[in-house]
Amino acid sequence: MLKNSLFLLALVVVAVSGDYVFPEPDGPFRVTMTSEELVDQARPDPFNSSHPRRLMISRFTPVPRKQCQKTCLVQYMPEVVAREEDANLLAFLKTDEWPVGILSQLQLQLCCEVRPGCKKKSYPTLLLGTGLNTTRLFYSAMAQNIASTGYEVIVMDHPYETDIVQFPDGTIIYGGNVPADKNSTGPLIHALDARLRDTSFILNELGVQYATDNPSNSKVGFVGHSFGGAAAAHTMLNDTRVVAGVNFDGLMFGPVLNAGLGRPGIPQSFLLWGSEGHNSTADTAWDQLWETHDSYHPGEWMKELSMKGSVHGSFWDMVLIADVAGLRENPSLYGEVTGARVMEILRAYLRDYFGMALTGKGEGLLAGPDSKYSEVVFVR
Repeated sequence: MLKNSLFLLALVVVAVSGDYVFPEPDGPFRVTMTSEELVDQARPDPFNSSHPRRLMISRFTPVPRKQCQKTCLVQYMPEVVAREEDANLLAFLKTDEWPVGILSQLQLQLCCEVRPGCKKKSYPTLLLGTGLNTTRLFYSAMAQNIASTGYEVIVMDHPYETDIVQFPDGTIIYGGNVPADKNSTGPLIHALDARLRDTSFILNELGVQYATDNPSNSKVGFVGHSFGGAAAAHTMLNDTRVVAGVNFDGLMFGPVLNAGLGRPGIPQSFLLWGSEGHNSTADTAWDQLWETHDSYHPGEWMKELSMKGSVHGSFWDMVLIADVAGLRENPSLYGEVTGARVMEILRAYLRDYFGMALTGKGEGLLAGPDSKYSEVVFVR
């Protein structure tokens, strides 16, 4: 089910032969995409113990523009997933005006052929966490945009929570086993723990080592939207390979509210970014995280931003699809800021934030307000 899980995209979709193509981001890199199944043979599935935990990830990897020999159009979402998401959107929007079928017509423009002999380069790793119950495929355009600035981005599904996961062998696992009820914390904490273990396993599979083993290969960032923001903080608390996190407009749950972030010898930073009106003065959990931070980890980097004209629904790929489908008349769902502008802002700020947190550069745009991005408000 698609509940309270919206994110961002920021491009202009162009109609080509009946399809809609997300234009390439204008970052310095082109991007390749692969989808992979990972199986944790050592762990029974936390929602169905009859089989080991199976995961699907999408990997978005930068390629220097001169090294990309060919670009191709790639289907945004397979038919079976698109049909399920059409039904979810009809139920979520509580309207029959959703243009059924558009999801299966969307395409990404990606690098599909790298020049022979191109030396493979290693890029900093960013994890991208989805909203509660939401397929990773609704974050593909966002991942491509972030990757175009020079980061390898991994987007994750979490079967039985994620609304629908299709595996290469044709198996489909439906989700919705975690109710979208902020007052029912037990299932939410269970889901956070499942996401934590999924993420740690994925990092193991990627070969990311702990700082004690290899300090140069231990710094990973985690961008999470909605429930994915809570998952980012929960993962940082328990897996110190993740040293920098972002919560895009999500509620906060779990032990991190009382423990905070930061470990001796392993600095951790965190960025809270809310839609207009969602901040630590209105959200008691965000305020609690700040109180814990100020009491126990005042030396760790933490800031809070907001974006004028945005809503929860401003922060996922759907904001562009809504423009194309003529649904922007409802600003309470999609906000007043266009998808292209939201993408431009977030791409710039994420580039500078992770440049600081993962590679030791200065704060850049995070140092304070910038007239070029007047929509961005520094809250704390």
